Amino acid sequence: MGDPIICPVCGKKAKTGSAIDCARHMFGTGDKPHRQWVDAQGLSFIDLLIEQATTPGNKSYELLAEYIEKDAQKKAAEKKG
Repeated sequence: MGDPIICPVCGKKAKTGSAIDCARHMFGTGDKPHRQWVDAQGLSFIDLLIEQATTPGNKSYELLAEYIEKDAQKKAAEKKG
C-alpha cells in the first residue's frame, strides 16, 4: 500500500503515514474511542500498553500496526468495491 495510513478512529494521519506511527498515535492518544477500537479487534489496549512500557522492542506497536494495516486494506477494497 502506497497511501498513507489514516487512523481508523479519528481520521488523523500519523506523522509519517506509516501503520507503526498510527499505532504510536493510538497509544499516545489513549482516549476511550481509540481504546475501544483496539479492544474491538480482539486485543487488549491495556495489556498492549503495559507490554510496550515494560518489554524491550516495539512488539505491541508492531502487532497493533498489523491490525491497522488490515483495516486500511479492507477499507480500500470496499472503496474500490
